[in-house]
Amino acid sequence: MTTIYYHPMSFPALAPIFGAEAMGIKYDKKVVDLMNGEQKSKDYLAINPYGKVPAMVDDEFNMSEGSAILRYLARRENSPLYAGDAKAQAKIDQWMDFIVQHIRVNVARVQFNRVLAPMVGRESDQSSVDLGLEFLAQNLPQVEAQLSETNFLCGDDMTLADIVLLASMEPSDMAGLDLSPYPTLQAWLTSIREEPFYTNVHSHFGAELGL
Repeated sequence: MTTIYYHPMSFPALAPIFGAEAMGIKYDKKVVDLMNGEQKSKDYLAINPYGKVPAMVDDEFNMSEGSAILRYLARRENSPLYAGDAKAQAKIDQWMDFIVQHIRVNVARVQFNRVLAPMVGRESDQSSVDLGLEFLAQNLPQVEAQLSETNFLCGDDMTLADIVLLASMEPSDMAGLDLSPYPTLQAWLTSIREEPFYTNVHSHFGAELGL
């Protein structure tokens, strides 16, 4: 049995959840209580010694990191989300890395300082917000340009790269990101959030917590 450990406010942890849904995998999902430090408990550290989400247990096999879990599940299932020859898969990997390194990390800067820091009584760092917005302004145009040419990041079919992009953009509304310069991306997000693999998880980011 496959079990994915996550938290609904951890958008990196939503990527393998969306991926499992899109691949039609039977799995259990368990919420890790980050606010109360469950990620540092002895039991959880036995699953993921890094003390973070997501993590996955597949029978006796444990692993962490959302993109790695996605690739593992796709290979295990021989999924069309990670199909093709070495060059096709490399293109998927390229976009996954681009999203994680240049989009997700900067969305996280804005989300943490605008949303999470006030929730946990920490002072927001406006300079970090400004830096995140600066880098997003540099890198989101690349995504907009690609989605203006093809239905998905790697062509006309959805791949793991799109799952990572969706998960990375999940906090955009909550964090007050202005996506008006990227109308194609906005339309893409609206459309993909209507797909069953998304609606099976939640109606919107933060819905599980009543936000």
